Amino acid sequence: MSTLFLKRPVLEGAMAFHRKAGESCHFPLHRHEAMMEILFVAEGEADYWIDGKHYEARAGDMVLFHPLVWHEERSRVEAPFSFYYAGFHTLQLAGLPEHCLLESNELPVFSVRTNDERIHRLFHDLCEEVSEGWSETLSSADLLLELLLLEVHRTKQHASAKTARLSTQAAVSKARRYIEERYHESPTIKQIADHVYLSPSHLSHLFRDTYGESPIQFAIRQRIHAARRYLSTTEFSVEQIAGLVGYESATAFHNLFKKATGHAPGTYRKLSSPDS
Repeated sequence: MSTLFLKRPVLEGAMAFHRKAGESCHFPLHRHEAMMEILFVAEGEADYWIDGKHYEARAGDMVLFHPLVWHEERSRVEAPFSFYYAGFHTLQLAGLPEHCLLESNELPVFSVRTNDERIHRLFHDLCEEVSEGWSETLSSADLLLELLLLEVHRTKQHASAKTARLSTQAAVSKARRYIEERYHESPTIKQIADHVYLSPSHLSHLFRDTYGESPIQFAIRQRIHAARRYLSTTEFSVEQIAGLVGYESATAFHNLFKKATGHAPGTYRKLSSPDS
C-alpha cells in the first residue's frame, strides 16, 4: 500500500467504548509484551499515565501505547466519554525502529483535530469490520488499519509542516483571531495553543510579549466586551448573557463583570440605557 510500511501491521483487535456521564472507564496499570495500541478520543476527556508520566486527552486527540510500556487509563465522569481502540503487532515504519509509531522525542498524546472526521470514520469502519466476524473480515480490517495509520501519519506530518511554516507573529495573530471568534466557548490555553501548533507555555510567552496580557486574560476581556454589548442593546437576562459569553455560573460572571467595569451587570444596564 505504501513505502511507509517496511513491515505491515497485523491487527489483533479493535473496539469502540462509550460511557455515559457518571460512568467511569478505567483500565488499571498494565502493559503488553508485543502489542501496540492506538486510541482516538471521540468525546469527553480522560487522564493517562504512560511510562510514569501524566497526560490529559480530549476529543480529537490520539493516544499511543508502545509495547512494554506501562500505562493506566481513566476517563473523567463529568461528561459522556467515547473512544476507539485498535491493537496490532509486527509493525515497522520507514525511518523508525520496529514497533514504533513515534520519534523518541514525540509525546504519546497528540492532536489530530485537523483531520479528526476522517480518522473518526476510519476507526468506526474498522471496529464495524471486526465486530462483524473475525474470519470473514480479517483482510479488509487489516487494510483499514493500514489506511488509519497512514492517515494518522499524514496528519502528523501536515501539522509539523504547518508548524515550520507558521512564523511567530502569524501564530500569535492567529491565536488572537481564534479567541475573538470563540471566546464564548471558554477555550483553554491548550486548545488555543493546539490551534496554532505551539506549546501552551510558548504561546503564553509570545502572546504576552505582543499584547501585554495572557491569552486567557484576553479571552476574559472579549467576554466582558460582549457582555457590555448585550446589556446595552438587548433585554436578555443576566443569566442568559452569562451563558452567551461563556460562563456557566451567573455568579462568577457577575463577580468578574463587576471587577472589570466597576459595576454589577444590572447597574451597568441601567447606566447605559438612553433614558438614564
